[in-house]
Amino acid sequence: MSMSVGLELPVQPLTAEAFAPYGQVIALGGSGTRQIAINDGRCMRHHDLARPFAAEPGSIAFSLFDADATALPARLTLMERHRLGTQSFAPFGAALQLVAVVADASIAPAALGPQHLRAFVTDGRQGLQLHPGVWHHPLLSLQAGPWLVADRIAPEVDCDVVRIDAWGVDCVG
Repeated sequence: MSMSVGLELPVQPLTAEAFAPYGQVIALGGSGTRQIAINDGRCMRHHDLARPFAAEPGSIAFSLFDADATALPARLTLMERHRLGTQSFAPFGAALQLVAVVADASIAPAALGPQHLRAFVTDGRQGLQLHPGVWHHPLLSLQAGPWLVADRIAPEVDCDVVRIDAWGVDCVG
Protein backbone atom coordinates (compact mmCIF):
# COMPACT_ATOMS: atom_id res chain seq x y z
CA MET A 1 0.00 0.00 0.00
CA SER A 2 1.47 3.40 -0.91
CA MET A 3 1.40 6.00 1.80
CA SER A 4 0.37 9.63 1.40
CA VAL A 5 2.46 12.40 2.88
CA GLY A 6 1.51 15.98 3.65
CA LEU A 7 -2.28 15.73 3.77
CA GLU A 8 -4.31 18.30 5.69
CA LEU A 9 -7.52 17.39 7.50
CA PRO A 10 -9.58 20.53 8.22
CA VAL A 11 -11.73 20.63 11.34
CA GLN A 12 -15.37 21.69 11.22
CA PRO A 13 -17.62 22.86 14.06
CA LEU A 14 -19.24 20.04 16.00
CA THR A 15 -22.98 19.90 15.35
CA ALA A 16 -25.45 17.13 16.20
CA GLU A 17 -26.37 16.70 12.53
CA ALA A 18 -22.82 16.49 11.16
CA PHE A 19 -21.62 14.18 13.96
CA ALA A 20 -24.66 11.83 13.91
CA PRO A 21 -22.95 9.04 11.89
CA TYR A 22 -20.24 8.82 14.57
CA GLY A 23 -22.11 9.47 17.83
CA GLN A 24 -24.00 12.04 19.86
CA VAL A 25 -23.19 15.62 20.90
CA ILE A 26 -23.51 16.28 24.63
CA ALA A 27 -24.42 19.92 25.23
CA LEU A 28 -26.76 22.15 27.20
CA GLY A 29 -29.73 23.41 25.23
CA GLY A 30 -29.26 21.15 22.23
CA SER A 31 -32.14 20.45 19.92
CA GLY A 32 -34.51 17.91 21.43
CA THR A 33 -33.09 18.43 24.92
CA ARG A 34 -35.72 18.05 27.61
CA GLN A 35 -35.20 20.41 30.54
CA ILE A 36 -36.73 19.56 33.90
CA ALA A 37 -36.63 21.77 36.99
CA ILE A 38 -35.63 19.62 40.00
CA ASN A 39 -34.52 20.02 43.63
CA ASP A 40 -37.23 22.51 44.51
CA GLY A 41 -36.38 24.55 41.40
CA ARG A 42 -32.72 25.06 42.35
CA CYS A 43 -31.41 22.92 39.53
CA MET A 44 -32.23 22.37 35.87
CA ARG A 45 -31.80 18.81 34.64
CA HIS A 46 -30.89 18.60 30.95
CA HIS A 47 -32.37 15.17 30.50
CA ASP A 48 -31.18 12.19 28.44
CA LEU A 49 -28.31 13.85 26.55
CA ALA A 50 -26.60 10.55 25.63
CA ARG A 51 -27.17 6.86 26.20
CA PRO A 52 -23.96 5.03 27.13
CA PHE A 53 -23.75 1.35 26.16
CA ALA A 54 -21.52 -1.48 27.38
CA ALA A 55 -21.74 -5.07 26.17
CA GLU A 56 -21.76 -7.79 28.83
CA PRO A 57 -19.67 -8.58 30.71
CA GLY A 58 -18.83 -5.00 31.39
CA SER A 59 -20.17 -1.81 32.84
CA ILE A 60 -19.94 1.92 32.26
CA ALA A 61 -17.37 3.73 34.41
CA PHE A 62 -16.51 7.40 34.73
CA SER A 63 -12.85 8.44 34.65
CA LEU A 64 -11.00 11.75 34.51
CA PHE A 65 -8.38 12.22 31.79
CA ASP A 66 -5.98 15.05 32.60
CA ALA A 67 -4.98 16.10 29.08
CA ASP A 68 -2.04 18.13 27.87
CA ALA A 69 -2.78 20.85 25.34
CA THR A 70 -2.39 19.98 21.65
CA ALA A 71 -1.72 22.79 19.18
CA LEU A 72 -2.97 22.74 15.61
CA PRO A 73 -1.72 21.75 13.16
CA ALA A 74 -1.25 18.36 14.83
CA ARG A 75 0.17 15.24 13.18
CA LEU A 76 -2.24 12.33 13.54
CA THR A 77 -0.60 9.18 14.90
CA LEU A 78 -3.16 6.43 15.38
CA MET A 79 -6.80 5.51 15.20
CA GLU A 80 -8.58 3.24 17.66
CA ARG A 81 -12.03 1.80 18.17
CA HIS A 82 -14.00 0.13 20.95
CA ARG A 83 -16.53 -2.30 19.47
CA LEU A 84 -18.23 -3.35 22.72
CA GLY A 85 -19.30 0.01 24.12
CA THR A 86 -19.66 3.72 23.70
CA GLN A 87 -17.05 6.25 24.81
CA SER A 88 -17.97 9.76 25.95
CA PHE A 89 -15.82 12.87 26.53
CA ALA A 90 -17.00 16.04 28.30
CA PRO A 91 -14.97 18.99 29.65
CA PHE A 92 -14.75 18.81 33.44
CA GLY A 93 -14.86 22.08 35.37
CA ALA A 94 -13.49 24.34 32.64
CA ALA A 95 -14.17 25.35 29.05
CA LEU A 96 -12.06 22.97 26.99
CA GLN A 97 -12.13 22.31 23.25
CA LEU A 98 -11.73 18.85 21.81
CA VAL A 99 -10.84 17.96 18.24
CA ALA A 100 -12.53 14.66 17.38
CA VAL A 101 -10.98 12.86 14.41
CA VAL A 102 -13.31 10.02 13.44
CA ALA A 103 -14.05 7.44 10.76
CA ASP A 104 -17.05 5.19 10.18
CA ALA A 105 -17.36 2.04 12.28
CA SER A 106 -18.00 -0.13 9.22
CA ILE A 107 -14.44 0.27 7.89
CA ALA A 108 -12.19 -2.77 8.37
CA PRO A 109 -8.79 -2.04 9.96
CA ALA A 110 -6.87 -2.96 6.79
CA ALA A 111 -9.12 -0.72 4.64
CA LEU A 112 -8.89 2.38 6.87
CA GLY A 113 -7.30 5.27 4.98
CA PRO A 114 -6.92 9.05 5.17
CA GLN A 115 -9.93 9.52 2.86
CA HIS A 116 -12.18 8.15 5.64
CA LEU A 117 -11.19 10.72 8.27
CA ARG A 118 -13.43 13.59 9.43
CA ALA A 119 -12.51 16.15 12.10
CA PHE A 120 -14.80 18.15 14.38
CA VAL A 121 -14.03 20.78 17.03
CA THR A 122 -16.20 21.40 20.08
CA ASP A 123 -17.10 24.89 21.25
CA GLY A 124 -15.54 24.50 24.70
CA ARG A 125 -18.76 23.49 26.46
CA GLN A 126 -19.77 20.53 24.33
CA GLY A 127 -18.97 16.90 24.93
CA LEU A 128 -19.51 13.95 22.65
CA GLN A 129 -20.30 10.27 22.75
CA LEU A 130 -18.88 7.90 20.15
CA HIS A 131 -21.01 5.03 18.86
CA PRO A 132 -19.55 1.55 19.44
CA GLY A 133 -16.91 0.72 16.83
CA VAL A 134 -16.36 4.27 15.54
CA TRP A 135 -12.71 4.82 14.70
CA HIS A 136 -11.24 7.81 16.54
CA HIS A 137 -7.91 9.43 17.25
CA PRO A 138 -6.94 9.55 20.94
CA LEU A 139 -7.93 12.69 22.86
CA LEU A 140 -6.81 15.94 21.20
CA SER A 141 -7.56 18.68 23.73
CA LEU A 142 -6.75 22.21 22.54
CA GLN A 143 -6.30 23.35 26.15
CA ALA A 144 -4.71 21.51 29.08
CA GLY A 145 -7.26 20.28 31.57
CA PRO A 146 -9.51 17.49 32.79
CA TRP A 147 -12.03 15.55 30.72
CA LEU A 148 -14.77 13.38 32.15
CA VAL A 149 -14.75 10.12 30.22
CA ALA A 150 -17.44 7.44 30.37
CA ASP A 151 -16.59 4.12 28.78
CA ARG A 152 -16.88 0.37 29.13
CA ILE A 153 -14.75 -1.34 31.77
CA ALA A 154 -14.40 -5.13 31.51
CA PRO A 155 -11.84 -7.89 32.02
CA GLU A 156 -11.02 -8.19 28.30
CA VAL A 157 -9.40 -5.43 26.26
CA ASP A 158 -11.72 -3.80 23.71
CA CYS A 159 -9.40 -1.57 21.71
CA ASP A 160 -8.38 -2.11 18.08
CA VAL A 161 -5.50 0.18 17.06
CA VAL A 162 -4.21 1.18 13.62
CA ARG A 163 -1.01 3.28 13.38
CA ILE A 164 -1.42 6.11 10.86
CA ASP A 165 1.87 8.03 11.34
CA ALA A 166 3.01 7.06 7.83
CA TRP A 167 -0.05 8.70 6.26
CA GLY A 168 1.41 12.13 7.06
CA VAL A 169 -1.97 13.67 7.93
CA ASP A 170 -2.01 16.95 9.85
CA CYS A 171 -5.21 18.10 11.54
CA VAL A 172 -5.50 21.83 10.83
CA GLY A 173 -7.69 24.55 12.34
